[in-house]
Amino acid sequence: MYLPRRNPPDVLPHHIRNLEWGRQMTFKNFLKNTFNKKVVSLFSAVALIFSLSSNSLAGSHDDYVSVKNCSWWDLICKVKQEQNRYNTKYPIVLVHGLSGFDKVLFVEYFHQVPSTLRDGNANVYVPNLSAWDGVEVRGEQLLKYIESHVLPHSGASKVNLIGHSMGSLTSRYVAGVKPGIVASVTSVHGVNYGSHFADFMLHSLLPQDNPLYGTYIDFMDGLLGTLGAVIDFLSSGESFSQDAFQASYDLSTQGNAELNAKYPAGGVTSTCGSGPETASNGVSYYSWGGIGGVTNVADPLDYAMTFIGMATANEQTDGLVGRCSQHWGKVLRDDYNLNHTDASNLLFGMTGFTDPKDIYESHASRLRGKGL
Repeated sequence: MYLPRRNPPDVLPHHIRNLEWGRQMTFKNFLKNTFNKKVVSLFSAVALIFSLSSNSLAGSHDDYVSVKNCSWWDLICKVKQEQNRYNTKYPIVLVHGLSGFDKVLFVEYFHQVPSTLRDGNANVYVPNLSAWDGVEVRGEQLLKYIESHVLPHSGASKVNLIGHSMGSLTSRYVAGVKPGIVASVTSVHGVNYGSHFADFMLHSLLPQDNPLYGTYIDFMDGLLGTLGAVIDFLSSGESFSQDAFQASYDLSTQGNAELNAKYPAGGVTSTCGSGPETASNGVSYYSWGGIGGVTNVADPLDYAMTFIGMATANEQTDGLVGRCSQHWGKVLRDDYNLNHTDASNLLFGMTGFTDPKDIYESHASRLRGKGL
């Protein structure tokens, strides 16, 4: 039987060889394109992860460890997160109030608060500002301290300001004039809508129509100014300006109203209500306060706070500032059993069952959780 001869592979007809070559090249191109796409996708994913990681760390201080949700089995991750439980993205700056300081001899204004927060790897700074001067003068001092010391020292682009008493107004001033360097402002028993004690000292103790009013103001201004100069020298060795009258006026209801009109961000939206957590200037605002009296029988300042409150207030108060005046931004709580000096853990931490350090710890954890 006659069988047709088959061409060997190397002598295939021309049109078949072209078809076979085309198929081989198509398959090679497919492999090449697929590989290239995989590589590009891989590099894109890596770049995206790096970008997201970089964005989460952008502007943070040099020792910041970002928040991470650890798997239940990842003990190393959990230990690291616990060690950094107060490690906020931006440094915390504790701002003292009127007649305040960082440390005088062995007395801390924020007694053990900085060390407690640092135990959770918080980056904490405590500036010394003028003991007795107006809000805007103290605010400029704080702004200079932040820009010349905190930011370059920490490597951060912003700060979290936590201000006690007049320190709330001082912090709000900085956020008002330079919001780009402030991540959050927290008012602790802050004088945000006037102090009944300041009103009493300026208007009630000696009425303005009394012929001796000018002499009284000059005497108090000189006395408190001298006290402020001594405090500043003992705490920092620096010599700040002192203007006790301006300081007292800024803390009065009228003075507060004027400052609030100039720096309104974070203000409450209703009487004794709450304000926005994040204001139009991009800064987050919080506040907490108290209405305590004698919280520790061994603390002499407790009796002073209780007496002043009873003598000068017709509202719930921490001794110097009314409950509603302590509101600003998102109100976290306003009825802690703490008086005005308890709020900064002065004197030597002699408080009652409520430990102020716990509140600062909780808030640092809150700020960390919010990426601040």
